[in-house]
Amino acid sequence: MRPEKALPAAFLFCAEDSSGFVYCHWQETEDETVHKPLHCARLRKSIICLATLVAETASAQTLIESDLTQPPEFGGVRRWEVIDTGIKGYAAPDFQAEANSTHSAGTVVSNLGCEPIADLLWCEVEDSKSGIHYIPARDLRPAPGPDGVVAKGMDDSRQRARKRDFDASDRLPCAQEQGQALATCEAAVARSGGGDATVVVTFSNGFQRSLYFAFGKFVRASSTMSGVGTDIDWSLDGNDYVIRVDDQRFTVATAFVLGTD
Repeated sequence: MRPEKALPAAFLFCAEDSSGFVYCHWQETEDETVHKPLHCARLRKSIICLATLVAETASAQTLIESDLTQPPEFGGVRRWEVIDTGIKGYAAPDFQAEANSTHSAGTVVSNLGCEPIADLLWCEVEDSKSGIHYIPARDLRPAPGPDGVVAKGMDDSRQRARKRDFDASDRLPCAQEQGQALATCEAAVARSGGGDATVVVTFSNGFQRSLYFAFGKFVRASSTMSGVGTDIDWSLDGNDYVIRVDDQRFTVATAFVLGTD
């Protein structure tokens, strides 16, 4: 979903109604005052809104810089976490639509953007199991990654890695050919928060392979003459990722990927 509209010209105040929804009021013109939801959501104890909700009166006068319910390309969070077990996902933003998924508490879904529909803020989300579906924003909260960071905006780690804009460098165990003993490779990492990162590994002969991580999970590698990067196996062994991509093998410290101690 794309943003419904730009920031209002003159913000007045936000207030929460008895059902737990937050409404923002603003003045579009000198003679017109509008009262309706504007990308606002009450996520249990946390309120995300275009306005800082100081009180349910006209004393709230400050706009925050970004709205987390926007799609990541407009500065929103990358992922939501489902709050309770039994939360349903719908094929359309409507309780009368087909319920095509049921989530457990803690399920993480990708944020595709939220917008108010029929006085309720609905979020378009996606996961590998259910595909694209819709969940009311009141049943979601921003998902922190394994590094404790709630990632906002697009993951730019791949672009930064291509520009050689890295956060850290190290050496790690690697093997380029099947059956080859582990040797040592140079490695550099570009991190984007929330467990999203790109690690570029350089073998002794200069051959490079990029390893891509999302939400702390290894997802694939770059396409090279060795393969397209999707023939993979990986696991966590203590504090290390043990990764196979095609015939190549890598052992990567989780702290190196996540930027944690």
